[in-house]
Amino acid sequence: MWSNIAAYLFCLAAGAFLGRFELHTDDTGVEVGFLLIATFVLGCWHPRHAWQWAVLVGLWIPAAELVFRKPAVNASSLAVAAFVLAAGVTGSYLGVLVRKGIVASPAP
Repeated sequence: MWSNIAAYLFCLAAGAFLGRFELHTDDTGVEVGFLLIATFVLGCWHPRHAWQWAVLVGLWIPAAELVFRKPAVNASSLAVAAFVLAAGVTGSYLGVLVRKGIVASPAP
């Protein structure tokens, strides 16, 4: 139970950090790197919820744009949301694969 609470708190903190980071920088590569690291850690931590981590962490980036900068929702903003979701899914499921590789590896 405590592990679940800690995972959701980490998810909340990572998402809030990414949302704030989105508003204060134009360095997309670093932001995607942070997104991949956060979802990778969560995918390793709770592999059954991998898709959920991608959505819950990645949602903060386009949400911050929509709430604080209020751009028009167009094809460009939808493409950004799709890219963020794809990057989050990639990080989460890479974490799942690493966890399964570590757990399933035979002991020497």
